Amino acid sequence: MPRRNQRSAFDQVSEFDRGRIVAYRDCGLSLREIGSRVGRNQTTVMRICDHWMQEGRTDRRGQSHLPQCTTSREERQIVRMAVTDRSVSTQTTAH
Repeated sequence: MPRRNQRSAFDQVSEFDRGRIVAYRDCGLSLREIGSRVGRNQTTVMRICDHWMQEGRTDRRGQSHLPQCTTSREERQIVRMAVTDRSVSTQTTAH
């Protein structure tokens, strides 16, 4: 194997490569094909794809805040309700 293709076991996968892996998977490529294109093994590719499917993100860092429960569309609707009728309680807005 050429020296430039060798990677150490602890080499981190860059955010760019993580994005490429997810994009290739969305295009329907197999884990083996993706691994050969980005120079990673199938296990690494599978782990990144699973993480993307479960959490919707590719970075490995933990979140410092709670996961978001509402979508941006629901948030806009809540803000619109609060602005148009200021007498509405938070309990009413939550439903």
